Amino acid sequence: MHAYANGIIQKIERCIKTQEDKLKSSAEFLAESVQKGGVLHVFGSGHSHMIAEEIFYRAGGPLFVNPILDPGLMLHNGAKKSTRLERIPGYAEAILESITFNSHDVFLIISNSGRNIAPIEAVNYVNSKNLLTISISSFAHSQSVNSRHKSGKKLYDLTDISLDNCGDIGDAQLKRDGIKEKYGATSTIMGMVLVQTWISMTIEILVENNITPPLIRSANLDESDKSNNDLMQKYADKIPLLK
Repeated sequence: MHAYANGIIQKIERCIKTQEDKLKSSAEFLAESVQKGGVLHVFGSGHSHMIAEEIFYRAGGPLFVNPILDPGLMLHNGAKKSTRLERIPGYAEAILESITFNSHDVFLIISNSGRNIAPIEAVNYVNSKNLLTISISSFAHSQSVNSRHKSGKKLYDLTDISLDNCGDIGDAQLKRDGIKEKYGATSTIMGMVLVQTWISMTIEILVENNITPPLIRSANLDESDKSNNDLMQKYADKIPLLK
């Protein structure tokens, strides 16, 4: 009963303890971006796209998040299709060409393996725009496999700040005699812990700098609609999904 939760708790403690400096610096960069009118663009395929949704339009979350949610890379439009598309050269660039990037924006990309073409091309594209780039992946998994990109690079090689979700090779963490495969995947939970920690630190820095963070109130609290709508108007031109 406790094996999965205990494994996650251990990963969280190791993840935060070993990456305090990276989290602090990335939170300072994001806070500075927000103060200058920038937004946080978030990109992930497969299960990784859930981390983009985790911090978008979320109760207690910030309004400065722009999730890049391409239907072709999501599992509900075909699991095999999503896997094929993230390996096709040019697909990520075609998605990002429709996004407006400004000089003060920050780009977060999530890929557990960090080996597929789409996330690597996405970072290369955004690096050409001179934005700060941050990634979340499993370093152990990335180091155990070859890149599928022609450069031979992995995701963590290419971003300005690379965060390790401390996941096991193959993502799943549990094993039992009698079956070959591991079970109990961890990358989504660990990614969400990392982004929520990062966003929380960013909010606290903004407050310390006398900046009121643009935070969403739960739509299920009384009188929240008006305050949310007023805030959304300030970001509607920068974040298409708020319209």
